[in-house]
Amino acid sequence: MRIFRGEEIDRPALKLWGAGATVGWQLHEAYRPVSELAAQCTDLFTGVGGYWLDLMRGTDARAAVDTWKTETGDPHWLDCHTLLHTPKGDLEMVRRESQIGDPGYDMEHYVKEEEDIEKLLSILYTAPEGMKKEAYDAAVCATGDRGIVMIDLPHAAYFAHQMMGSETLAYLSVDARDFVDELISVYARRLYDHVKRILETGVEHPVFGWCGPELFLPPLLGPRDFDDFVYKYDKPICDLIHEHGGYVWVHSHGRVRHFIERFIDMGVDVLNPLEPDTASNGDVDLEEVVGTFGGRIGLEGNIEIQEILLSSRERIADLIDRCVDVGGRSGRLILCPSAGYMEYARPTERYIDNLLFYLKYGLEAVERCRK
Repeated sequence: MRIFRGEEIDRPALKLWGAGATVGWQLHEAYRPVSELAAQCTDLFTGVGGYWLDLMRGTDARAAVDTWKTETGDPHWLDCHTLLHTPKGDLEMVRRESQIGDPGYDMEHYVKEEEDIEKLLSILYTAPEGMKKEAYDAAVCATGDRGIVMIDLPHAAYFAHQMMGSETLAYLSVDARDFVDELISVYARRLYDHVKRILETGVEHPVFGWCGPELFLPPLLGPRDFDDFVYKYDKPICDLIHEHGGYVWVHSHGRVRHFIERFIDMGVDVLNPLEPDTASNGDVDLEEVVGTFGGRIGLEGNIEIQEILLSSRERIADLIDRCVDVGGRSGRLILCPSAGYMEYARPTERYIDNLLFYLKYGLEAVERCRK
């Protein structure tokens, strides 16, 4: 919490994205020793169970929907169809889902042309009651001093992207920009009201987090898109959270270096994952960022997950040393890989060994900074 507040810390934090205080379900048994070690030695980010916000339908999430599955010719994959009935016509999406635990693929999105946005906006939305304070307090009690509880939120612009995909969004952001803006504005208002209801329960100094801005900055879209579709709608939510004594964590892949000032102005307290300029989609030189921004924003990440997947221990040790040395000067570093650790259905022996090494060596590195 001191990192979120910009207060003096005893050492940088150590995080393994996706790890919890208990081991729980494992995507593959090979992950178990990693989950066990992470539960023992990392600074935890835990969540609040039992609620979620569907920005499209709210509490009517199961209304007016038909679903079915079709074969793909490959026994490892099925196409899952969802037909959404709206007052202005039907919308269909198709997701290809793995039968062996691999990530899926959106093959067809609900929005394929401008008129489909009108169909989305015609759907009846009923605001849900929202998160219970008792559930949040229970999560805080269970986490204790081991870390923080983060209230996960959907993201208005990201949700709009999920409705249409990157290619259609790129076209419509030029050909039907007002429609895209209207869709995001509707979702943003619903989200703002949802956050307000949570804050009005009396939760104390909550941390809210979301993913999504990465889809509205390079390499997918540009600065104007970030300002029009992200900054404009996220800033009021950040302001609302801060007015109630809360904090904001944001995940954004992509080339964020030239947007850090905008994230600070927007009200982001911790930005993740700050992919290095040696990565294909990253552009963050951590030394330059720390030199420019100092402790104005919390810095989380800067260890590319591909390095843990593929690199030698010596390489990973060098990356950790540099990240902790340079990022630690900001006084607001959370050492963390750029993605969740349990996202590969068939992890290699090298990957498991490197995850264990990251945890052990990462803990040594942050402890060397202890004051």
